[in-house]
Formats: sequence, structure tokens, C-alpha cells
Amino acid sequence: NYHQIRQLEEWTSLKCSDIVFDSDVDDWSENTSVFNERIIGKKQLVFLIEDEDGEKFGYYLNTEVIEKYNDWISSDNKSFEFNLQSNGRLQQPMKFEIKHLEKGGYRLYEKSWIGNLIALGDIGLKKENNKYGSICWQFEDRFDYHGIENALCGKEPNDDGEMFFTPKRILVN
Repeated sequence: NYHQIRQLEEWTSLKCSDIVFDSDVDDWSENTSVFNERIIGKKQLVFLIEDEDGEKFGYYLNTEVIEKYNDWISSDNKSFEFNLQSNGRLQQPMKFEIKHLEKGGYRLYEKSWIGNLIALGDIGLKKENNKYGSICWQFEDRFDYHGIENALCGKEPNDDGEMFFTPKRILVN
């Protein structure tokens, strides 16, 4: 959607053109995923998720992706989460500023890891074989959600505050 791309370009001050990873054509399964090698060493990446309900949300990582696995890597205050398409829940696309640079950062998982692909702030993406377990939270101490419940991925939280979603497509550019 042209307006959504323009919104991301305005928020990031970057041109959204080069696709680094597209789950429709690139492998993101355990052991054979090309996800890590496509993003390691790059910075100023937009991770855009479209789920099976048509929600579009994600994470902008301003800092460079380093090859370090299973630990939280700090980000900077230019990184943020966003929701571009909320199926009418939000009045307009929204940007959620980072508050906690470490826990609002990212966590990259090894290619051989069974389930997890990457954690981006309050978004946990699973590999293709386990994608139904992808999850989001909304921790107000990590990002400013402006007091809006279900602002990020639009699911109802379970008793642990977890909201599960199924990615239909993941784009990184």
C-alpha cells in the first residue's frame, strides 16, 4: 500500500525500496533459514509483518544487526515499533517510541534453533514450521503505547499477557 510505505519512509527518513528478506520467497525454516545471513551486518531495517487477519505491524531497527545469538541486544532511541493497518482498531497508523533500549532491542536466534526466528522488542517471530506460535506483548516499560490496549498486533491477551498471531508474510527492507 503506497500510503503505508510513505508513512514508514516519513517515520524512518529512509527510502523503503530494497527488500532484504521476503518470507513469500525466502526460506525461514529451522536449519535452512536464510533470514540471519540476510540481515546480519545491516542497519536501518524495517521488519514488516502482515498476519493472517490482515493486520500490518512491525519494528524499525536503527542499529546494526550483529551476529550474536540468544541474548538481548540493545537498540537506540531511533528504533521503534509500529502498526500500519489495524482493521479499524486504531484511527490511523501509529508509531510506538522505545523506552527501554535493551529490552526494546532485539534477540536473534541461531539458524538451527527449533522455534524462534527473532524477537523484536515486544514481537516474537517464530520460524515457518512453528509460525502459529508467533507472539506479541505490550510492555509499557519497553515502548510507549499511549495507553492503548492491543495497539501493536490487535489480539486479546491471555492470562500471561501474551497475544498470539500467525504471520502471513514477513518483509525486511
